[in-house]
Amino acid sequence: MGKNAQDNRPYVDLEKATYIIGMLGLNECVQCLTGKQLHEDEETFKLGLKIISFMNLKCKDYEKKYNLKFALEESPAESAARRLAKVDLQKFPEAKEVVKGNIDSDQYYYTNSIHFAANAPIGLIERITKQSMFHTLIESGAIIHAFIGEEKPDLLSISNLIEKVWRNTRCAQITISPEFTICDDCNRIIRGLKESCSCGSKNVHGITRIVGYYSRITNWNKSKIGELKDRHKGNYFLKEKNDSECSKIEEKNEVAAVSA
Repeated sequence: MGKNAQDNRPYVDLEKATYIIGMLGLNECVQCLTGKQLHEDEETFKLGLKIISFMNLKCKDYEKKYNLKFALEESPAESAARRLAKVDLQKFPEAKEVVKGNIDSDQYYYTNSIHFAANAPIGLIERITKQSMFHTLIESGAIIHAFIGEEKPDLLSISNLIEKVWRNTRCAQITISPEFTICDDCNRIIRGLKESCSCGSKNVHGITRIVGYYSRITNWNKSKIGELKDRHKGNYFLKEKNDSECSKIEEKNEVAAVSA
């Protein structure tokens, strides 16, 4: 910062940099305003879209005002999801009505970026379809996670999901995120999160995706542990209903194209 390289150009050119504006807790924001979460009501979902659209327009205004580049991003917020919820609970006790997780066990958090609640009782395809509608407004990085836990979908199911998502939604990125247990004694890798290995050892550790990367669950803060528990309550299955939902989305888009 502030120094020039051998070609006499700055290492970091602040005038050419892109300034990222992250977002956190849209789900709780609309719940506070309407009493409904993003997945619970169509008008509430539209309000969420309006809020992010407004933020996108603000970025454009700042670009003109300051002659710099600004963009929205789904920032990881591993710590911010906990810290901001904690501050709000201290200053605004009514926040307990919308904060996610378990307050009593210190495992509370705000839902990341524009994501639906981790434990929302909706199918994976509906989650992808609706969340992806925000992606064109978030220019610096948006992603949807399929937290499939210990499910081991076949390759055809994964391929089918990705193709249908690519052809029929606005999804910028999607991850298929399983969970694993690793035995520190025999080095065996087991699907899902287990308390012991089949070799009999309890010297194991679990790994799964915290946000954009995999890490040991033992290194997570309490709020992320709370989110993990909520993921297990959600419906992220690739098989069964989602295979038929993929077909429904494709049919809906074909009908829309014909109507147009």
